[in-house]
Amino acid sequence: MSIFLKPVQRFNPSDPDAGKKWYPVQVTTKLVDETEVATLIAEGTTLNPMEALMAIRRLRYVVQRMLLDGKSVRLGDWGSFNITLSSKGVEGKSELTARNIKSVNINFLPGAELREAMQDADFIWLNKVLEGDVPSSSDNEEEQDPSM
Repeated sequence: MSIFLKPVQRFNPSDPDAGKKWYPVQVTTKLVDETEVATLIAEGTTLNPMEALMAIRRLRYVVQRMLLDGKSVRLGDWGSFNITLSSKGVEGKSELTARNIKSVNINFLPGAELREAMQDADFIWLNKVLEGDVPSSSDNEEEQDPSM
């Protein structure tokens, strides 16, 4: 499993006078829907794909309901969901109403397990793959340099 990268040249918005610099940018290769996730879950359990799909849909419902009840939801060491508000300030407390809320946002804070797993990611430069130079997972960083 590897994360694909592409080199992108950008300005630094906090220093507009500085020249462009190159940055690695992650490339999403596919959007996996819940049906495919359910199939993958079923492969590693005694659930059939429909049962796994029903469990995912129920989890979605329960998380949504708990958030709407003002609760945070922690899913083990995987992470937790909570809500944050974007709102408009007013001068006096008496002017403050729920109408000052511009949007309700969902925040996901990954737990230690998920954060640690992401630190073990392998990276492959997409332009190298497109050129037919597919590095193995044992290749080192120098061999995966996008400029080569």
